[in-house]
Amino acid sequence: MKSPHFRLKFTAPVLLVLAVLTLPPQTSGQPPDSLKDITLRFQYYAAPGLIWKGENMQHSNWNHICEDPKGRIWFCGGDHWGTDRQGGIFEDRYDRPWGFGNTVVCWYDPRSDTVHKAFELDSASALFSNAETPGHGKIHADITCDDQGNIWTGGYLGDSYGHEWCQQYFPQSYPGGALIKYTPDTGVIKYYGIPNPGGGLRSVKYDKKRRVIHGVTVDRQRYYRLTIDTRELRRYELSRYNTREQIVDRRGRPWFPNEFESLTVFDPDTETFTDFDTKIPGLRASAVTTEGVIYGISPEGFLWSWDTRTNHVEHLGHITASPERSVYTTNMALDEERGRLYFMAGGHGSTHAGVPILTVYDLKNRKFHWLGTVDVDGCFSSLVARDHTVYFSCYAYEQKNGKRIKSPDGEVHLRPYLLKYKPSASLP
Repeated sequence: MKSPHFRLKFTAPVLLVLAVLTLPPQTSGQPPDSLKDITLRFQYYAAPGLIWKGENMQHSNWNHICEDPKGRIWFCGGDHWGTDRQGGIFEDRYDRPWGFGNTVVCWYDPRSDTVHKAFELDSASALFSNAETPGHGKIHADITCDDQGNIWTGGYLGDSYGHEWCQQYFPQSYPGGALIKYTPDTGVIKYYGIPNPGGGLRSVKYDKKRRVIHGVTVDRQRYYRLTIDTRELRRYELSRYNTREQIVDRRGRPWFPNEFESLTVFDPDTETFTDFDTKIPGLRASAVTTEGVIYGISPEGFLWSWDTRTNHVEHLGHITASPERSVYTTNMALDEERGRLYFMAGGHGSTHAGVPILTVYDLKNRKFHWLGTVDVDGCFSSLVARDHTVYFSCYAYEQKNGKRIKSPDGEVHLRPYLLKYKPSASLP
């Protein structure tokens, strides 16, 4: 069923001189280009499972993480394999029992300092992963918790067919990202189907007020919403813009990037879209306050805010004080009580240091604090727990006792890890 889809163009007031984009942000501590030799040490927690011939087969975790009511942190690790992926570490994937692409969902218990496997996404969705059908090689959406403590997530195909939009052509096809609910206390798994056949899920977000799952698919850029109690599914076409992000504010309204270099908001009660054309630098990571202020990081590394009550946009500076440099950053965590944003700035070698920089933005004093570099390739998700501990879901070098593990020929391998950081109550 598809409901009426209206678009209204709305110009929000811009109360800020755009030249602020070029002004250096207020800073504290070491400048980011001098942090190359200041490496921070964290606790690393590897995602369990997917072991083949004594080796860890995982090397993907581009998902958002969450905390459940018991303080457990939910993350995952996937093998990223598809049926025709070339190269990689192991070529005997035809013999592996889980086939061509799979993901393990797991949780970290801070009380016992242990990691536990919950379920494998392929088996939870009854997906046959073989030479013709790639499995859920990763989760590229959210692992999120509803108000009853259930865990929700959805699948995404591994590196297969050379692109993400395989569109179910014969004989090779990806069925589509499956939506799964897992109840930790009972171990019960419920399969809610494939919201968009042929398309991997790029977002899975929970709306407590309406008991709805909001999401975005990578195939054909569709926004979907599932009413949990009735299993009613509605799908809506988005713009031609490559919408890979979705923000859901505290009122349960989804926001999407649009072709006007701005955002579009969807009202779930009236089922209408409103397009804004107030310019933002772009969206690659975000966080939302209880008052409805959206903080975002652009693909180039500019931090900005949008007050959804007044439609006021502010540009807060470049996250490594190098506006001439594109700093790939896809994670942001908000500690609203302490007035801070946390993120690992940079990934895939995009910073001056060559590795991500642990960054804190002080919302009250409007200052960046660069604390040091982190020995990872990239970080897709970060989270502030209720006790103010910060967790990062990272693509990191395989570690043991704080040191990289090397193969006999001197190679290092990247694996999915959860990193744990306990910040000080006061900033430097």
